[in-house]
Amino acid sequence: LTNEMKGPLNEDHLILAMRVLQNKCFVGLLEEFDLSLQLFESYFGWSKVGDAAKRKECTQKIESRKDNANNHPTLDEDEGGEIWGLLEQKNLYDMRLYEFALGLYEKEKEKYGGDIVVEVVGDGSLPSPPPPSPPPPVPPPPTPPPQEPSPPEIDPNEPPVVQHPKYDPYNWNENAPKYNNINNYPEASEEGGWELHPQKNNMPSTLMDDPSKVTLPPELEARYTQLSIGFTDIEKPFDKSKNLAIFWHIPKCGGGILEQLLSNCIGLVEANKVGSREGHQNDETLTVVTHDGSQYVNVDTTTPNGIEHAKELHLASSGLADVALTSYLYDAASLFTNNGNTVRGKCFTMLRHPIKRAVSIFYYLKETEFGDANLSIFKDMSLEEYARSQWCEENWMVRFLTNEMKGPLNEDHLILAMRVLQNKCFVGLLEEFDLSLQLFESYFGWSKVGDAAKRKECTQKIESRKDNANNHPTLDEDEGGEIWGLLEQKNLYDMRLYEFALGLYEKEKEKYGGDIVVEVVGDGSLPSPPPPSPPPPVPPPPTPPPQEPSPPEIDPNEPPVVQHPKYDPYNWNENAPKYNNINNYPEASEEGGWELHPQKNNMPSTLMDDPSKVTLPPELEARYTQL
Repeated sequence: LTNEMKGPLNEDHLILAMRVLQNKCFVGLLEEFDLSLQLFESYFGWSKVGDAAKRKECTQKIESRKDNANNHPTLDEDEGGEIWGLLEQKNLYDMRLYEFALGLYEKEKEKYGGDIVVEVVGDGSLPSPPPPSPPPPVPPPPTPPPQEPSPPEIDPNEPPVVQHPKYDPYNWNENAPKYNNINNYPEASEEGGWELHPQKNNMPSTLMDDPSKVTLPPELEARYTQLSIGFTDIEKPFDKSKNLAIFWHIPKCGGGILEQLLSNCIGLVEANKVGSREGHQNDETLTVVTHDGSQYVNVDTTTPNGIEHAKELHLASSGLADVALTSYLYDAASLFTNNGNTVRGKCFTMLRHPIKRAVSIFYYLKETEFGDANLSIFKDMSLEEYARSQWCEENWMVRFLTNEMKGPLNEDHLILAMRVLQNKCFVGLLEEFDLSLQLFESYFGWSKVGDAAKRKECTQKIESRKDNANNHPTLDEDEGGEIWGLLEQKNLYDMRLYEFALGLYEKEKEKYGGDIVVEVVGDGSLPSPPPPSPPPPVPPPPTPPPQEPSPPEIDPNEPPVVQHPKYDPYNWNENAPKYNNINNYPEASEEGGWELHPQKNNMPSTLMDDPSKVTLPPELEARYTQL
């Protein structure tokens, strides 16, 4: 529908496809074949052609044939399973287009189907002769979202939950992804918090207001329960006697600077990896050690093994740490499951735009001297090569928030990640670093710690450092280009999670930011020393959506438009896709037509009512004009 036969797709292509279907195509559904046929007849006036009785007899005869039907196994009973997830990941844009088309079809039925009475042959789609297929199994009643459970008794003989080593962002090994201890990013341009609309059949329209209203598969509900054992809801006020602050550290999201601010300027006692240095990693009792003037507990909470050791020493109930830092929330939840422990975790985190985070990761790997031969492959690699490679990061946030470290992700994982962020984590944005820091201080009560003047001086000094910053090219001027699209395709779920998190952040500002006056150091994100960066270029005014053009005069000498042969669905050749002249499908279970909400900065809330209101890039507007 967009004539984009190769290369990555993005949201603009989806909007163009929606616009074409909405304005240029009358839509039918194979799931309602008989009704769709009669809607076609009504719209095109074919119902008045020929003898009605003969038409009916002929139609029933043809519909009962199986000449071109291929009966095969379906995924009806495994919807949401691994194979379904693999196919869904490769067809996310088609899934969303199909959902949008369901809404168009409903409008067509209202407009043209008023007087139609469907005499169904079989089930209304292309039927098979008897015996009929058995009815689908009745699904079990939905499991209600779990309540906050009490900490269970722990079996001391049960092996600890260990995070898959492939995704350890702190320790490098040959199986690890190609990023390590990164925490400074280019700025992202998103503002505000958009509500995302459901992409899945069982998602109610209130999903993005409350993902907890969606019943997830039992395995994922169990993971949320596991987190709930350790972490209390963020809506409940922080109580230092009952809670331990846990910073969920996302690589390249300002975590290093934040760690220094919390320890050096606010004066908090931290548990991260610093306290385990100088031979303290095997200490058998907890104590507070001093390093460069700041205080740390002598455990390492940045690795699964370190978290297990901290649990054995009863870190959570010791009261020695003010804050612990880790990327492993599921392992960290076990800190609070010791018998007799009454302390629960309170998660907070700093987020960053996933695409620009991935760019910064690449340049960090490319430009940093690790002394590790495994990392030398990045020295001569281009960003595009990285984006196309197996080393490119893929939905890091959703994977860590769902503990799904390998294999395909699906919408259920996204919902679980949203639910965790919404209920268990206080969200900050690196794009608004100063304000985020003050929101953390307001929520956790840290604004009352220490001398205010010294805190301010210390904060400005640390924020002006560039210890862990890697200045590198960005994709700011090429947003929506080919490399951006490649990275976006690998991080679609993280993109949607980030957009959802923007809405959470706005609510936090309303609730906790009323009396905050931000004195910005630089641009409010992690700054560089002067001279300041030049302001971003002023974008040109948007091009208005094109009017329906008059048919152009045809140049007889101009060659005709030829479809790429690779995508000819009628003629088979070795380069053709693996489908050919097929018109009988398993039934789909979608009902109704859901409105999809924007996934892109320039999408108004009315997008899915009228995609024509979105201005597309000139090249795509030209394709619509061509149609």
